[in-house]
Amino acid sequence: MNISKEIELLMHITSKHISVDRNEINVHRKTGEQVMARMVICNILMQCGMKPAQLTKYFCKHRTNYYHYLKLHKDYTKNPKMHPYYIDVFNKVFNEYMEQTERLKTINELQAIDEVDTAIEDLIQLRKYLLKE
Repeated sequence: MNISKEIELLMHITSKHISVDRNEINVHRKTGEQVMARMVICNILMQCGMKPAQLTKYFCKHRTNYYHYLKLHKDYTKNPKMHPYYIDVFNKVFNEYMEQTERLKTINELQAIDEVDTAIEDLIQLRKYLLKE
């Protein structure tokens, strides 16, 4: 399994708990439900070791959005009365994700494999370009 499959799994689980289609989570729009779904997914991934700059490869937002999501998550968890719906959804998604994945603790490994694959693809493209000349 690769990191994209883990993200797809998280999107599927999140869409079950929030009334937003999984295809509507990774879009540029900013409805409350879409933002919350992205926050839940990205905060789970960041807790598993992904860096905000690395999330930009998989989501259509700038890395600063992920720092903001992380800050909000910390604020919400410190004061659960601030946004109880987010806390409830986050916990449900996280628990269901933990039950369905075998790779939770190896997100960093999946991410490294993905980066190696991308580097290999780039090198192959460069090789093809150089061989044409």
